[in-house]
This record gives sequence, C-alpha cells and structure tokens, in this order.
Amino acid sequence: MTGLPDRPAVRLDELPWWRPLVVQIAGRPHPDDTALGVFVRQLTAAFEEQGHDVVESSHGDVDLLLIVTHIPAGPQPLPDRVPEQSPPLSARTCGELGLRVGSRRTVVLAQVTERLANLRHTEAVEIGRTVMARTAAPRVVLVDRDGREATLFTMEGGHPTETGRPADGIRDRLVTAACARDVGDRYDVVRGALPAAAWAASPAPGHLAAAGRRMDRLGLLPEPVRIDRYVSDGLASLYREYLGWKRLSEGMLFLYDPGLDAVVVTASGSGDVDKRDLREDEVTVVHPRSRGDRLRVLAPEGIDPKGPSVETWEVCALLSSVPTVRLGRSAAGHWVLDPDGERTAPLIRGGVHAHVGVGRADAEVIESVPPDRELYPYGFGCGTDLMADVAAHTVARSQAVNDPADPRLYVRWPMLYHGEMAVELWKPGLPERPLQGLLDAYAHAVHYTPDHVDQPL
Repeated sequence: MTGLPDRPAVRLDELPWWRPLVVQIAGRPHPDDTALGVFVRQLTAAFEEQGHDVVESSHGDVDLLLIVTHIPAGPQPLPDRVPEQSPPLSARTCGELGLRVGSRRTVVLAQVTERLANLRHTEAVEIGRTVMARTAAPRVVLVDRDGREATLFTMEGGHPTETGRPADGIRDRLVTAACARDVGDRYDVVRGALPAAAWAASPAPGHLAAAGRRMDRLGLLPEPVRIDRYVSDGLASLYREYLGWKRLSEGMLFLYDPGLDAVVVTASGSGDVDKRDLREDEVTVVHPRSRGDRLRVLAPEGIDPKGPSVETWEVCALLSSVPTVRLGRSAAGHWVLDPDGERTAPLIRGGVHAHVGVGRADAEVIESVPPDRELYPYGFGCGTDLMADVAAHTVARSQAVNDPADPRLYVRWPMLYHGEMAVELWKPGLPERPLQGLLDAYAHAVHYTPDHVDQPL
C-alpha cells in the first residue's frame, strides 16, 4: 500500500486545535483484567500530564467518558465472547450521568486475550463494530492481556494499534477525536426552497444513481450492513426505535448542480439508504454556502428530505475553499466551461468518498495529496468540524486545484485510517457525464482494495 507519512514528533498540546478536556472514567477493571487495570492507571496519568482534568463523577458535562467493561476469556472467537446487555452498557451509563445516549464522547475500554495488531483489516473492522454495537459506544479500546498493545476501533473502520507506550498514544488519539466537535446533525430544512419543476429537471439524482451503481461494480461501495448482524433482534429493534440506527451504509457521493446552484449529496447512511442503488428520495440538496454553524437543506416543494450524509460539512468546506469558474450551457443544454457564462461555480464539480486503501495511483492522471501529519497527526471522525478543516486544508495544498496550468482533472487524498476522498475538477477535457471520468481513473489508474486500509502510527 502507499506509504503514508509517519507520525511526526509533535506535542499535541502545541497544535492550534488542541484544547484541555474534562475526562471521566466510569467502572472498574474486572479482577482478572490486571493488564487493563495498569493501562487505566497509566492512561489517567497521561491525561493529567497533558493538562486534562480527570474527574471521578459528573452530571454528563464531560468531553470524554471512558467506560471500563469486561470481555470474558475463552476458546470462542472474540466477537462471540462480547456480552450483550439491555440497555447497552454505554447507553445505561450515559443515562445515569445525564449524557445524551449515542454521544460520540463515550469510549469503552476492555481487555482481551488476543493480539490485534496484525489482524486483516476486514477482520479487525468486524471485531470493532461488534463491540461497538453491543455496548452502544462509537469508539472502543482493547488492551491485550500483556499490556503491550492497545488498539483503538472507530465507527469509520479505523483500528490503529499503539505499542511501546500505548497509554500515551491512545490518549493522543482520544484527545484528537474529542477536540473535534460533531456537526453532522447541525442543519435546518428550508421547506419548499426548490420549485418542483426545477427539482424534476435536475439531472443530478440520476447522475449520482448511475455513479453509485458503477462504484458497486468497481468494488468501491460495499453492501450496507444491518445492525442485527452484530446484535440480537431485540436490541436491533431498540436501536431502530429509539436511535434510528438501521444499517451502516459506507461511502458518499456528491455533485454541484449549476442549475440549482446547490450541492446534491447522498442521504445519511445510518438510515435505510443503499448507495449502490439510489432512489431519488435518497439524495439531499444543500446550499453550498450555508451560513454560520448550520447547513441549510433545500427541500423541493412537497418533499420531506432525508438528512444529508455526515460528510456534507466536508463537501461544503471543499467547495468554499477552491477557486471558481464560469459556466454556461452548451447547445445541447449541458453545463460547460465558458469564461462569459451565466453561472459562477466552484472548481470542484463532484466527488466520492470510499472506504478503500490505495496501493498506488498514476500521478499523471490523478493527483494524490498526502495528509499533513504535522498539523493533523491523527484522523478525525466524519461529520466533525475538524474533518471539514482537514478537507479545506487538503485542497489548499493541491497543485491541480490551485495551478491553472496543471492539466489534471482529478484529485484524491487519504482520510487517515478509514478510506479516502476524490474529486473531479471543471477543467478542459472533463467528460460530459459527471463522475464518469473520476471513476474511469479509479478503474484504470488507481490500484485500490477494500481489504486493506493503512493504519499508520
């Protein structure tokens, strides 16, 4: 796979986005979990050493809630040994403390007999999501019984393993995640914002549906995973009723529609959306220059839209951070580059997000922008303000985006630990059908696999 930059020797508390946190640890290690007991003590000291406030009790007013639990040892595979509770551990603990159930601030800590560092990517993702589903926690840290390794699992499929001084590494990763604020659900729906005729005339839903089908054929979009794959029918029903969790649908597609002067993006994958076979009501229209700290969902007349993908903040950050071009309509009615055209549009026409790892890419066809690990040493979760900042920072470093003489039409970059983003640019030679050229590049010039995503230290 492509070699990602190593973690730089930077102090996290010297970075501009770092902030001191309030951390609470709930529960005690099981008597058999001696390595976990040592790790919890080391982790507590590591938080305090970096300037965070570790409290014994709270009313939910914390930035990180670490919940200690026990996974029994035994001959069964690890996923089969993870106990299920109703209500789930994280939900019950949040309820007791007044923290919103489903909050990204919760992390479950447990000890396991297995060494997890060298697992296949797909196997590690299954283990992480099983523990997350059965405990209702968005992040999980599993410590091996010797205390030499600690692996952080995330909803996006990340599973980096820290060795050497694992408590320090896990502290920095958890602090990084907690410094990012959730923005995925910060949007307002503007009812009747689009005339029904304008929405009916938009080609964007059809283009996104066609691109989703092609991504399926290329292996860029996996089959959505139902929540009952990991939990009992009873717990799955509880999740559906109270939290709206139905299944996990990875990936995202978007287009800027010049006719609407808006972004059309796939709807949130936490609902019943299959991006490999999109229906018209499974895409959402968003104003590309939403005001303040909330997105504006533009509802067509007579339609109650689904919520936008959590990556929509990143999309709007991208579109707001690139140069603009002028567009006009061709004789056939298609939008094309025209220096005297009627519409000013962002340079990015559209893009995709896929949970794959890239081995190599032809630099003459598609630019690859490496992550800036000096400023952002670790990954952030999708749907956070800092992930949107990373997106804007990335395109600001792109030569294809910022140099008009660069002929490349496509740009890609890794999203640390869980996949990548790729976009296509309004430049001469761009195919008429949106996303066709970008997916052609993945078919012929990008070597990728869903079976391995780099997990750099």
